[in-house]
Amino acid sequence: MQYDPIARGYVKSLAYPGGNVTGIFYRQLELAAKQLEILVQTFPERSRLGVLYDAVSADQFDAAEASAKSMPLQLRPLKLEKPPYDFAAAFQAVANDGAQMVLVLSSPFFVEYHKEIAAAAIKHRLPTMFVFKTYVVDGGLMSYGVEQLAMYRRLGDYVAKILKGAKPADLPVEQPTKFEFIINLKTAKAIGIALPTSALLRADEVIE
Repeated sequence: MQYDPIARGYVKSLAYPGGNVTGIFYRQLELAAKQLEILVQTFPERSRLGVLYDAVSADQFDAAEASAKSMPLQLRPLKLEKPPYDFAAAFQAVANDGAQMVLVLSSPFFVEYHKEIAAAAIKHRLPTMFVFKTYVVDGGLMSYGVEQLAMYRRLGDYVAKILKGAKPADLPVEQPTKFEFIINLKTAKAIGIALPTSALLRADEVIE
C-alpha cells in the first residue's frame, strides 16, 4: 500500500477498522527504508543512488529521502510523469546524473514494464533494487518485499470470510509477517559486479 490507511481515515485502527475497508496492509514506506539499508550494506563503496518514482509512489520517495539522511547516500531522484513511462530514457537520465545504483519504488504503472526496467538497468550496468520478486526473475538484480504468495493466500481467507457473512468492520487489518530478499546472480555477472558473501547468505533465494 502506498499510504497509511489510518492517517487517511480509511480505517479507525488496524485492530478495529470500523468501516467497510479491511484486508492486508503492508507498509511500503517502511519497505523503502529497508531497501535503502540493504543497498548500503551490499554496496558500501557506492553513495550516489538514483530513485525512480511517480505521483503514486511519492509517499514512498518521501520515506526513502528521510531515511537517506542518516545514511552515506546522495539521492539522484527522478519523478516520472504521464504514463506510460519511457524507462529506457529514465535509466539513461539517472546514469547521466552519476547514479551508481538505483532504487525503483512501487507503482502500478511500473509493474507491467518490469522486463523493460530490468533490461534498462542491465544496459547501464546499474545495481537495482525492486520491491517485487517478479522484477528479479526477469533480470533485475535484487528485490526486498512481502512474500506475495503468503499475502495472496491471506487475502483469499478474507474474501471467504466476507462471503460467509463476516463484516469488514469486524475483521482486523493484518500486516504481513513474511518478507523475502531475492538476488539474481546471473544479472550480477552480466553487469560485472561481485556481491558480498554476506548478501548471498542473507538472501531467501539466489537465482543462478
